[in-house]
Amino acid sequence: MSDETRKKHDMTTAQPQQIKAGSLTPNASISRKLKEFYDAVQEEGIPDRFLDLLERLEQAENAQKAGVKAVDAK
Repeated sequence: MSDETRKKHDMTTAQPQQIKAGSLTPNASISRKLKEFYDAVQEEGIPDRFLDLLERLEQAENAQKAGVKAVDAK
């Protein structure tokens, strides 16, 4: 490879970055932050409004099943 070709190749090819000893790799840093975020979300309580909606949905499903059973019994 000629010097000119090598220079062009070096300019267009991504070179790996040197990682300092003791520092986290970019992926490790992202993974750590995502885990922290996930843990914080897990610790949050479920809003009362959402629990109420789930309860109403369950009641509606039970009422629908009871209605289907009553029709089947006739």
